[in-house]
Amino acid sequence: MSYPATTYTPSAPSMPFAPKTPVPVQAHVRRPTPVAARPTAYATQAARYRDAELGTATPGQLVVMLYDKMLLTLRRARIAFDAKQIEVRCEQILKAGEMIAELRASLDHQQGGAIAKQLEALYSFMLRELLAANRTQDARKIDGVIRMVSELRDAFAQVVAGGAGGAGGAGATPAARGA
Repeated sequence: MSYPATTYTPSAPSMPFAPKTPVPVQAHVRRPTPVAARPTAYATQAARYRDAELGTATPGQLVVMLYDKMLLTLRRARIAFDAKQIEVRCEQILKAGEMIAELRASLDHQQGGAIAKQLEALYSFMLRELLAANRTQDARKIDGVIRMVSELRDAFAQVVAGGAGGAGGAGATPAARGA
C-alpha cells in the first residue's frame, strides 16, 4: 500500500520546536504491520509452551531436546543438499555444528572420565565430517552424522527415561549430566 507523499510546514508560533524545512507526512504515518509479520495465536501459544518446557526440563531432558533439534537441522541440511539449495544447506550445517560444539563444550571431564573423553572425540569427529560434507558436497557424510546423532539421542533418552543418575533424572552418568 502506498501513501501520498505530501508535506507540511509547521507554523513557528504554535510549535517553537518545529523544523524550519518541510517534513514529509508519510514519515509520520504509522503503517500497518503486514499480516505475515503479526504473531498468530498459535505461534504465541507454541512459544509459551516451548519456554515452559525448557524452563522445567532436567539437564538430561535438555540434552535430548538438543539432540532432537540437531536431528531436525541435519535433516533439513540433507533435504537442502538434494534440492541443491546451497545457502540453506550451509546455514543448516553451521547450526548443527554450533549445537555439537555446545555439547562438546559442556562435557564435564572430571566427573565424566572416559565417557566424556569418548563423547568429545565423537563430537570432534562429527564436526569434521560436517565441515567436509559442506566442503566436498558429500551427502554421505551428513547421513553418517545423522546416524551417530540419532544413536546418541536414543541412548540419552533411555538414560533420562530410566531416571538413573539420581537427582532430577539428569542422566545415568556424570557425562550425561555434563553433555
